[in-house]
Amino acid sequence: MKKLITLLTILPVLLALLLAGCSPDDPSHPTIVAPTGTQLFANYVAMGNSLTSGFMDSGLSVDGQINSYPRLISKQIGFSGFTQPRVSLPGVGSTTHPTPGMIYGVLHWNPNLGTIMPLGQAHLEDVINPATGYLQDLTQPTPYHNLGVPGALLHDVMNAYDAASSVRSVPFFDFINRASFFGNSEVPAVPDLSPAYQSASMFAQTVAKGSSLVTLWIGNNDILGSATSGTDQGMTPANVFQAEYTALVGTLAGGLLQRTGFPATIVLANIPSITSIPYFITEATFEAAIEGSWPWGYEESNVSLLTFTALSWASDAANLGSPVPANYTLTTSEVTNIETAVATYNGIIDGVAAAVTASGYASVGVVDANAAMTGLTVPEKTHFMLLLPQTMGNIEAAAAMTRFSLDGVHPNNHGYGIIANLFIAKINEMLGTEVPEVDLASLVWDPTYGVEVIVPAKTASPVLSPAVAEAMTAIFK
Repeated sequence: MKKLITLLTILPVLLALLLAGCSPDDPSHPTIVAPTGTQLFANYVAMGNSLTSGFMDSGLSVDGQINSYPRLISKQIGFSGFTQPRVSLPGVGSTTHPTPGMIYGVLHWNPNLGTIMPLGQAHLEDVINPATGYLQDLTQPTPYHNLGVPGALLHDVMNAYDAASSVRSVPFFDFINRASFFGNSEVPAVPDLSPAYQSASMFAQTVAKGSSLVTLWIGNNDILGSATSGTDQGMTPANVFQAEYTALVGTLAGGLLQRTGFPATIVLANIPSITSIPYFITEATFEAAIEGSWPWGYEESNVSLLTFTALSWASDAANLGSPVPANYTLTTSEVTNIETAVATYNGIIDGVAAAVTASGYASVGVVDANAAMTGLTVPEKTHFMLLLPQTMGNIEAAAAMTRFSLDGVHPNNHGYGIIANLFIAKINEMLGTEVPEVDLASLVWDPTYGVEVIVPAKTASPVLSPAVAEAMTAIFK
């Protein structure tokens, strides 16, 4: 606690470069009074990764962004000025197009072919050209209120300002952080007291917005990148996660206090178990989908879970006679190690929230996303493709049962609504407000993206192509 308070005490000095002229101690400025009532929600900012951005069906598009949980929250709190880096359809997908200069859009369910496939494609030069309007708000003169970047790791929040500076070279940073538009410089670290950060980072742009309410959901990718590759190796070490999460939330609290003159409300979310998402399936589910056991077994023994993409591998005739490779399976010990990491990270998140709140620099609460996701029913956390046979090919019925999009990791519209309500409940608890919940019945997910049904939908478990399997995991690589 002492170290955290010391870190926060030094922050006004470090943040002066970014926040010049905004100090409440400046006699040329009037005394700043903490907002009350509706003013509490006059400037809401969301930080995070793909889950915050509204990423859905393996891509970023207006169809997902319009129901991102931050936007849903902004509607409920009456914040009409909320902005996002909107992307026109077919969206920006996460897979590499075989043709140079082209990109795929989001995934969709093609009912006439009975398979998942990219919704469309676009020329990269059209996507990044402001004149085309593909990236609708590319020249907005201020940072977005939704700063969630698909693929972001915890380390990226303070350090990444473009694709090259992110840990995994994630291209989404280029058009969300827009360092080329704002410029970027490094605010240096003070040894043992405060980390360095980039002025065009997600963190710095949040502080620059001077928000009284911030939500932060980060850390999922620090685990998922390993798990989706069928291993427990490569996760962010617990001691590194502890140091970086402590620095991030502590520095954020101090920075906002320096920026506004009053303690902000910061709502964090913890990390769900991998068993709560349909990307990971049991051996029984795998065998039901391929209509029988895999005769040649598995490279790994004691398999506990398989990745959904194993269905693509098993459908390839070239793989007949071979055991399922280790990168498609998680053993019991691997799952145990991953779940231990989830529990450890979540303990760190709780501890940091309590410490920062005790420091008085911000009021910090934690949404228990892990418990909420674990509490979903089996149909709710089952992949749309596996629900189709149960509904006799009824697309609307299958889509209404699941809370996840076609990539098996990210929620669909209804799922994002559930998350929004978790944050709203925590906001009401912390602030004593009565923000109404999102009407979940109004959030309908159409996995076809409006494709007209010409032939009857197939009821058998459909084939997952290698390209689609790649799209489901590309963002975590």
